[in-house]
Amino acid sequence: MENLTEDSNKAVKLATGIKDMLNGMCLYSDSKNSCEKMEKETQKVTAEMDSIKDKLDKILSIVTDMKNNGNRILPKECKYITDPGLQTIYLDDHRNMSVQCEEGGWTVTYTKRYDGSVEFHRNWKDYENGFGDIHEEFWLGNKNIAQLTSEGTHELRIDVEDWDGNKRYAVYRNFSIGDASTKYRLSISDYSGNAGDGMGYFNGMKFSTYDQDNDKNGRNCADSTGFKGGWWYNGCWSNIEAMVNGHYTHRNNTQQGIIYRTV
Repeated sequence: MENLTEDSNKAVKLATGIKDMLNGMCLYSDSKNSCEKMEKETQKVTAEMDSIKDKLDKILSIVTDMKNNGNRILPKECKYITDPGLQTIYLDDHRNMSVQCEEGGWTVTYTKRYDGSVEFHRNWKDYENGFGDIHEEFWLGNKNIAQLTSEGTHELRIDVEDWDGNKRYAVYRNFSIGDASTKYRLSISDYSGNAGDGMGYFNGMKFSTYDQDNDKNGRNCADSTGFKGGWWYNGCWSNIEAMVNGHYTHRNNTQQGIIYRTV
C-alpha cells in the first residue's frame, strides 16, 4: 500500500515536472506554432497523469477496505456487486442490509408499483425505517438512503410507464439526501433522459409525511386528497413535478396517484 501511495505521488510530480519543462521550452521558442503545440501537449500529458492518479487512488481505497475488513471487500452499494438480484450491502462496520440490485450497478430504493398492495400513505417513522416486501412493492427507508448517499457521488434513475405501455426514464447524475437532522433534505441535479425534469422542482426540499409537514404550502401536501403519500413536496401541485409515492389508482388521473409530469 505504501508503494501505491508513493506511485500516486510520483504521478503528480511527474505531471508537474513535464508541464514546467514544456512551458520552459515554450518560452524560448521562436515559433508561435511550436509554442501552441507544446501547450496542447502539456494539457494532454497533465490530463493523462490526472487519470492515472485517479485510478491509483481508487486502488488505494479498495486496498484500504480490504485491510480494514480482513482482506474482504464489503460492498457498500450495488455498483460494487457483479450479480443482480437480492444482495447484502454494508452501510457501515456494524450494519448490513438486503437490497435489490439491478444490471448496471443500480440499488433499488423501491420496486415497481403494479397493484397497490402496499399502502404508501404512511407516517414519518415508516418512511424513515422502510416498509413493504423487498420482493414486491417497498420503500427502502430514508435513513438507509441517506446512509447510502452520504459519501461520494450518486445517481438516481426513475423509470416510468403509463397505462398505454409508453415508457420513459430520467437520470440525475447528482443525487443524495441528508440525514434525520435535515429532515432528509433532497439534493438532486444534472438531469438527462426522455421523461423530463420532474424532480428538479424538489431540489433542496425536506421530506414530508401526513404527520410531519415540511413543505412550503399552507396545507400538508402529504395528506392532501390528490397525493396521500410521503415525498419531498415543495408546493402541493404546480403541474411540473413528479410524485411517485402517491395513492395507487387503476387509471390515469391528472391530479391523483403516481404522477410524473413536466412542462
